[in-house]
Amino acid sequence: MHENLIDTDVILRAGEKLADEIEVLVLSFEDLSLEQREMAVSAVSEHAGSTIYIRTVTNKKIGVSSTSDPGRWKECLAASVSSAKLAEPVEGWKGLPAPAALPAGDDPFDPNLSIDPDTAAAFLKRMNEGAAAHADARVVSAGVSLSKGLSVLANSHGIRYERKMTGISLGLDAIAGTSTGYEYDSSPFLNRINPEKMGEQTTFWATASRNGVDVATEKRGVVFSEHVVDSLILDLFTEAINGRNVLTGKSIFAGKLGEVVADSSLSIADVPMDPLGNSMRRFDTEGTLASRREIIAGGVLSSYLYDCKTAGQAGVSSTGNALRGAGGATYIAPHCLRVSGKISDVTKEPCMFVREVIGAHTANPLTGEFSVEVANAFLMEEGEFLQPVKKAMIAGNVFDILKNIGGISAETKTFDGAVVPKMRVSGMQVIG
Repeated sequence: MHENLIDTDVILRAGEKLADEIEVLVLSFEDLSLEQREMAVSAVSEHAGSTIYIRTVTNKKIGVSSTSDPGRWKECLAASVSSAKLAEPVEGWKGLPAPAALPAGDDPFDPNLSIDPDTAAAFLKRMNEGAAAHADARVVSAGVSLSKGLSVLANSHGIRYERKMTGISLGLDAIAGTSTGYEYDSSPFLNRINPEKMGEQTTFWATASRNGVDVATEKRGVVFSEHVVDSLILDLFTEAINGRNVLTGKSIFAGKLGEVVADSSLSIADVPMDPLGNSMRRFDTEGTLASRREIIAGGVLSSYLYDCKTAGQAGVSSTGNALRGAGGATYIAPHCLRVSGKISDVTKEPCMFVREVIGAHTANPLTGEFSVEVANAFLMEEGEFLQPVKKAMIAGNVFDILKNIGGISAETKTFDGAVVPKMRVSGMQVIG
């Protein structure tokens, strides 16, 4: 990694002569990806480098620029200053954050992770060994990505924070007849990844989904897997609590702080340092401290999420939820959503269990309405799979579902932005 070749103090001193405020973020990384088609390795790719993101603020106008060539930082700085001149002033801008005592906690970093082909190949081998548990299915594709990085954030108010990261991402596809299965997992830590179980689960879903039966069009109890809760429910929830969407009126939650928006048993918090989460952030990418934030408490909407810009526009303080997108501009997102509520054996009573949905991205983020096809769905009772479902769709409204939760599971699965339980919903419209 090239972080030692970039002197952020030199960039800050140069920027302070050209702008009211300056922020420098340096991301240094190395990564390796390995892909498998059928049972043969089809591609290996490696990357390493550093990217410099520079934001400057002059007269409340924000400019952003980035470069992956550390030797061109002066051009990057000039571009940031120029873009600020073209920007509209941010009403209510309170300035970049000042230094503060960081919360205790570790970075999402595993010093034992090696970024090399042998390590990636070993993960593939273990996933394939697990997949062999269900011989009727064959592996179609698989992939492993390993990464290691360091971010250095500094600004003209005296902030200088560092954060180390590692990442392991695994994915596997399998097919049995015309039925398919898929599994994915990621973690910063080696001891949280179980490749054999991933492989076994992938071929299980493919084989168990064969010979599905038709279901009637009716309203019935449905249990969403952790995957569906994350990709359908929490994705739209995240859009609704985004301070930018609230300001522009694109959020269904706009103007509803203090109102009941969910079942009284349901609470959702953002927990940046959740020990089961993958993010583990003590500060966001602007340098604002990240701390636990209750978003829905007992069914009542308690907070939106903001970065510095949108917080100024809303006349509030940043909630420390700025992350960095392409080009260096910030976007707003939770660090690790945590759902709590009435825990129960969600598959004990008769239900249709839905492990995946196809088309979650088509759900309407403004209204919450969706109509999606189910995949790897089963009729269940007493926690047992009775029959796979041949083909069906489900339709409803995500924000209505939040008001009609029939219980959540005690077990959870970790995704990049959340630790997620299964969720039971009563009276879901199923189209057979």
